[in-house]
Amino acid sequence: MGTDSFLQLDDGASIAVVGGGPTGSFFSIFALKMAKMMGKDLNVTIFEPKDFTREGPAGCNHCGGVISEIMVQTLALEGIILPDSVVQKGINSFKLHTSYQSTHIETPSEERTIATVYRGGGPRGRIAEDKESFDRYLLNLAIKEGAVHEQKKIDSITYNNKKPVLFSKRWELCSPDLVVGAFGLNATSAKVFEKMGFGYRMPKVTTGAVAEFFFDPEIITEHFGSSIHSFLLPDKNIRMAAFIPKGTYVTVCILGKEINAKTVEQFLELPAVKKIMPHKQSYKPDCMCLPKINLDAPRTAFDDRVIVCGDAGSTRLYKDGLGAAYSMGKSAAKAAVFDGVGKKDFQGAFYQAYKNTNTDNLFGKYLFMVTDLYRKSRIMTQGMVNVIQQEQEKNDGKKLMSSIIWDMFTGNKKYKNVVLSAFNMRLHLDLWREFLKSIF
Repeated sequence: MGTDSFLQLDDGASIAVVGGGPTGSFFSIFALKMAKMMGKDLNVTIFEPKDFTREGPAGCNHCGGVISEIMVQTLALEGIILPDSVVQKGINSFKLHTSYQSTHIETPSEERTIATVYRGGGPRGRIAEDKESFDRYLLNLAIKEGAVHEQKKIDSITYNNKKPVLFSKRWELCSPDLVVGAFGLNATSAKVFEKMGFGYRMPKVTTGAVAEFFFDPEIITEHFGSSIHSFLLPDKNIRMAAFIPKGTYVTVCILGKEINAKTVEQFLELPAVKKIMPHKQSYKPDCMCLPKINLDAPRTAFDDRVIVCGDAGSTRLYKDGLGAAYSMGKSAAKAAVFDGVGKKDFQGAFYQAYKNTNTDNLFGKYLFMVTDLYRKSRIMTQGMVNVIQQEQEKNDGKKLMSSIIWDMFTGNKKYKNVVLSAFNMRLHLDLWREFLKSIF
């Protein structure tokens, strides 16, 4: 398609959002709010075939469901206050477990609390009636703002007179002024946008594992408390893993190589993991999936009247995907409403946000590479844990190593800022002192 720099969303213009997860809902919420600020009336339709109220895979978006404390505060400033029905549990600390020892990391501020949520209706069977899905909550906010939800799957998108035309089951649905691709890492949906011919290609992905285990609330409180339990182990196939306590479940998330259906079972048999699990002969997950995880971003994510954002576009590496959904969804809405929906319009502020996320992920890859070095070395692992323990016992506020681990595991800060904070002479002196102690 040729590039038209005079494509604007006029009063009464229509937008089709393909995907009703957080990115699609955030885009819709902000696009409608911004249009009202400008005195425009937009028609936004969200095409999402899933029912986020349903338990199990049918309503799930395959995610650990952790919202960083900064993201919780940012949403509050936007007027989006997460109700008790959405928040499964408030998290105020981390417990870091290695093969040799464990340590506890308190939240940097008593006012900051991480929220754990379910992306769908939750695992099969035992979710309390007063709890609801985070994704459904956001979708309802978009509907209240004026969006329409169509529970249909988009099968193909073609062009007619330079405008996109959407089809579902071979039936023509609409010809909007803008199509927003806010789908997840789904090969079928990606092919729909790849066939549009503007250069989009699905990002490179890896596989993770997410499993849900039911426990009585008293057992969760006793064994897991209000802490996320993270593991750095020398296992070659498990890069990182975490236990995330929720209302009546504990979510297990694993990142690594050669992840498959047996990975969770093998992880639970590791000595460092068995130490903190409730005593039981065996554990069978009530729900389990192997989600795809974004490792990079497509070179081309927009053209005239089409833009792709969220997991299918540019997102944070491994952490804070919900925060990235907010920032990229809002950036796309701002560009569409205030600048226009032509390729040149998206090359401004939206592309800058897109590129900044990709650049920051390079720092993230460096951080995880260094983390791999630490977890594979007994001396480096013990030295790091010793420094964290010493910092946690002090009250001078100078908790450099603790903050690095906290911000890296929560996605609370940009990876670049975490890397810069690591270049501290005092921190490295402390680490080398503990390395030498471990050696001798």
